Amino acid sequence: MNVNISTGGLICGAQDKLLLADIRHYSGTHMQSRFSGDSTLLEGVFWFMNPRGDLVYYSDQSRGNRLYLLDLLSGSTQLLIDRPCCGLVLSGDWLYYKSETDHKLYRCLTDGTKESRVTDEPVECFVVEGEQVYYGTQQGIRSCHVSGSSREQLSESVPAHLLKIGDDLLFADTKNQYLLTALHLHTGEAQVYADVSPNSLNSDGRYIYCANRSNDSSVYRIDPDTGSKIRICGDSADHIHILGDTIYFSHRFEWYKMSLTGGQAEKVITES
Repeated sequence: MNVNISTGGLICGAQDKLLLADIRHYSGTHMQSRFSGDSTLLEGVFWFMNPRGDLVYYSDQSRGNRLYLLDLLSGSTQLLIDRPCCGLVLSGDWLYYKSETDHKLYRCLTDGTKESRVTDEPVECFVVEGEQVYYGTQQGIRSCHVSGSSREQLSESVPAHLLKIGDDLLFADTKNQYLLTALHLHTGEAQVYADVSPNSLNSDGRYIYCANRSNDSSVYRIDPDTGSKIRICGDSADHIHILGDTIYFSHRFEWYKMSLTGGQAEKVITES
């Protein structure tokens, strides 16, 4: 599961490259060598990037949010879906995405063929895990098979920034002051984290990381087992991404990075 999609998929690690969308000037997407640090600017503003080997699937904001495939070896791009889409998730042989026309969830094969609709209703956010899809609507949180069958209502909460960690769904509850909430799938019980209201939410599989709007959008790390939380960065942040043991975030529309354990954040690319 690509957890960075819930925060925009604006940063992507593919082979020895680091791709970062320019969200300050929207001039393109930076491709930086992880070894030398040298950077080139690619044409297109890439959102919802999903890497697989030498390929990157993405939605290009500069080309009407259509779905494209980038071959890093040749530098060539291929149009996959010729209409605006967002929230792209690569899972197995399938791409899952929201249509920006009707806001319903669709899927197609990685070559853009065999497109089908997964949900009948508009979707706010979603997670794909194995053969199951978890998704938020204005009527609550639901689940279904990846084909769209076997639909089930899980909660009346209306989520934002939906993530799945173990047997829990993590989200900001739009009906409850956007407070961070964990929905236990086996019991249906919800745990609310007081004083944590994420405007960006991510996880390394162990801890939860969020930009907490309850404290000037500074970065917090939360232990879901104990409920304890600690502020690891005092800068206001958005678009939290995690690659390996590094956390990336935007601050005043520029990209910064730091260790997952905290410390001094450093600028990744200086925009001029």
